[in-house]
Amino acid sequence: MNDLKRIDNKHWNLKDIFKVFLLYLLLMLAGIPVFIKVVKLVFGLDLVEAFGQNTILLSLSLIVNLVTCLYIFNIVRTGYGLPVESLGLTIRNWKSDVKTGLKYYLIILPVIIASGFIVDSVLRAFGIEPEQQDIISKLLSEDSLGVLAFMVFFGMLAAPIVEELIFRGFLQSAVRITCDKLQTILISGFVFALIHWNAYVFLQIFVLGLMLAYLFEKTGSLVAPITVHICHNTVTLAFLISYKHFLKSHV
Repeated sequence: MNDLKRIDNKHWNLKDIFKVFLLYLLLMLAGIPVFIKVVKLVFGLDLVEAFGQNTILLSLSLIVNLVTCLYIFNIVRTGYGLPVESLGLTIRNWKSDVKTGLKYYLIILPVIIASGFIVDSVLRAFGIEPEQQDIISKLLSEDSLGVLAFMVFFGMLAAPIVEELIFRGFLQSAVRITCDKLQTILISGFVFALIHWNAYVFLQIFVLGLMLAYLFEKTGSLVAPITVHICHNTVTLAFLISYKHFLKSHV
């Protein structure tokens, strides 16, 4: 881990983190709507009507994520002259890291489930109906198999890899410069939960984020956190698809 903790001017910092998140938010909140309107005005093509809202939003979200990753690579490689390995993008000891990720996911999964039940019970006790995450609502309402397959790909592979690169490889590495290990893990987990924009699942995502941050600190590689993230999203998607096609009619 010593190679990851650089306390000098040759490492990205919180200012770079701010620029990356600002770019991401601008592209997601303003860039996508503006792009859709421009295409309609210039070419007379309503992308949402032609391809469906879920397809267009997921496709453009994927492009935004890729652009954000490229911007991060540019900062690291061009701005600081550092190799991409400094982001934790290394397959050294990947087999061991995958096993570590699987082991720790089995440990944290019951805690995440318990957190969900606690939040749900407390909210319902106060007469509050928990809201679903937007992506979950879209998945449950989508009937096209092609779009569902794209959503599964996005959730199982694209999102875990991109999010771990951003939150662990980039953000956590910068936070580590000025904070100790515990503070770094807490900040990384908190920001990860906060950016998902849903108070009802904040606790569950925060717990998951803490585990992902801990594994990055433990291994110095993104392999273990990505493994856990893929496992969690796969389990979640499998449950939702099962509920949608097999369980919903019996509940």
